Amino acid sequence: MEIPELVIAILHSEPNGIDGRTAIQKLGYFASVKIKKDMGYGPDFYGPFSPLVAEQIQNLVGLDFVIESGRRTVRDRIMYSYCLTEDGEELASRIREEYPEEFSIISDVVKKCGEIVHYNFNVLSWAAKVHFILEKAGKTMSYEEAIEAGKLFGWKLDESEIDSAVKLLLALGLVHKSS
Repeated sequence: MEIPELVIAILHSEPNGIDGRTAIQKLGYFASVKIKKDMGYGPDFYGPFSPLVAEQIQNLVGLDFVIESGRRTVRDRIMYSYCLTEDGEELASRIREEYPEEFSIISDVVKKCGEIVHYNFNVLSWAAKVHFILEKAGKTMSYEEAIEAGKLFGWKLDESEIDSAVKLLLALGLVHKSS
């Protein structure tokens, strides 16, 4: 499975669409970890970011597989929303047939993030940051150690943010409680 298929699978998994580029980036990050596929994620302000995923989202919009719409937020920013077109849904069906296992994993990630945090980009970002920190460290860490490690990437995390992150990561099966 390549990046365009990943994006299509993410958007197919939420029929009402996904609000926010950050949310799609973090869903893509978690999905890529679960399917064990390098999608070019590296540290960025809101956590792991893939310029390749961002580029493919825009390509899919340009090819009319994805609809991008924008609306002004109360902070006078533009929130972009994404959903599949009819052609995008047909493509999703073909991808599901070609990559049934990966498609199912991606769908599970998206649905759990929707159910648990309602695609809140802040919580998704915190969780992605914590996971990224743990992956780079290659070891278990206390909250204090994770907060310090986050500073290496320019991330300011506090204990309540890490706590929210850990709850989501546990549900996704990306971290485990130690006994």
